[in-house]
Amino acid sequence: MSAGRKLLEPAYVIHRRPFSDTSLIVELLTPAHGRVSVLAKGVKRGKAQKALLLQPFRSLHVAWIGRGELPVLTTAEEAGQMLHLQGESLACAYYVNELIYHLVPKFEPAADLFTHYWSTLQGCKDISLRACALRSFEVSLLEQIGLAPTLGQDIVSGQPIDSSQNYFYRVPEGPVPAASAKGNGIEVSGATLQNIADRDFSKPETLRQAKHLNRALIHYHLDGKELMSRALMKNFRKLKVDSQ
Repeated sequence: MSAGRKLLEPAYVIHRRPFSDTSLIVELLTPAHGRVSVLAKGVKRGKAQKALLLQPFRSLHVAWIGRGELPVLTTAEEAGQMLHLQGESLACAYYVNELIYHLVPKFEPAADLFTHYWSTLQGCKDISLRACALRSFEVSLLEQIGLAPTLGQDIVSGQPIDSSQNYFYRVPEGPVPAASAKGNGIEVSGATLQNIADRDFSKPETLRQAKHLNRALIHYHLDGKELMSRALMKNFRKLKVDSQ
């Protein structure tokens, strides 16, 4: 990190936590530097306008200065976009933030993921788009961190995936033809693997199988970390059922 960095950069707040009575540690997603942790000094003091600004799901321009793992935030300005989320859409958006917080390494450029992030949040607002948006983001995130799923060939023969065949995906290695897999892995069709590669989640079967496959891959790479957003989603769904 540069000691004299002052240029404004687009950013989204992914996570924040108290550092002292007056300060916060804020996790940001930026296009040029990926995930960045910054120290927001004194933002909880007085009227705390900057603390109110440093909220998730708001588009910002920020600047920081300092070397090492925790540079100091010097500027935070609203960039004109903010999403108001509630219920299940809010839980889905927090899920996206948790994935970034736990899986995306610091200080690695993430321009494509940054762009995909905002469109995913917008998709979370619309119940008809939500599942497709989340599955597409999960694959993009795995690609960003160098853990892209193997979708184009089976790992036994190296042959291209056949859309007419069935496979079992051995996490994290890749798909094995069903005839030689002995039922070990996540069952998935060749057509689904091709559709995931093409980011085509228009078919219900693709969406269903992609959810199971992505969840298994993410669970593996989280290495046992629990996501609070999943519990939040369960609570929202329970409330919906109880209210009917």
